[in-house]
Amino acid sequence: AVKNHEFPDEPDTATAEMLYQQLHNHFGAIAPLSDEAIEVIKNILDSGEYSDVFQRCHQGNILRGMRLPVSWLEKYASEALESLPVERKDPLDWGEPVLITPMTYSPAGNFGNVSSWTANWKEARRFTTKWSSNTVPVILHSDCRSGYFMQTRGFKRFEGGRYKKEFGISKLNPNAHENEILLFGDCIVTAVEVNATKRDIIRMTS
Repeated sequence: AVKNHEFPDEPDTATAEMLYQQLHNHFGAIAPLSDEAIEVIKNILDSGEYSDVFQRCHQGNILRGMRLPVSWLEKYASEALESLPVERKDPLDWGEPVLITPMTYSPAGNFGNVSSWTANWKEARRFTTKWSSNTVPVILHSDCRSGYFMQTRGFKRFEGGRYKKEFGISKLNPNAHENEILLFGDCIVTAVEVNATKRDIIRMTS
């Protein structure tokens, strides 16, 4: 397969270089996107230019897998806690998504005003499996219409070229298989899946 090495040609090459480095830092979990990079990306998305690469997600169910404390569920998703089974024979059985009173999700992690989402349930689940104390696996459900979401599959083909020679970046998005979708700012969460039992919750809160 032929790989395209060159990034979309911005009028200002310095801008293209900045975006390439910033996006690589994000995809590689090296550093968050800067406010400047986010504004440039939004401007490109709004303009419709380079739409084969910069693609906004306009509709469809979208997921974010996380580990969250019970206190978060008590505050924002009490409906899900009430729906949990007393015990579950199969730990891989998450049950059905539970509708909650719609709540605003705001990024609050290490990546500033950007958060990672996916349309792939298995990828979302994978981000819930890293154990941390006093948390439970949760998959948030939103819709692309409720926030400023961008597909990343268009960046998959960029590798090598002068960015490898000059900046040491072999691939722009080394984890393209994750089918990541970026959210800039807030969105509305309307349902959650929680992989826990009532006994788990009691054990954690007693």
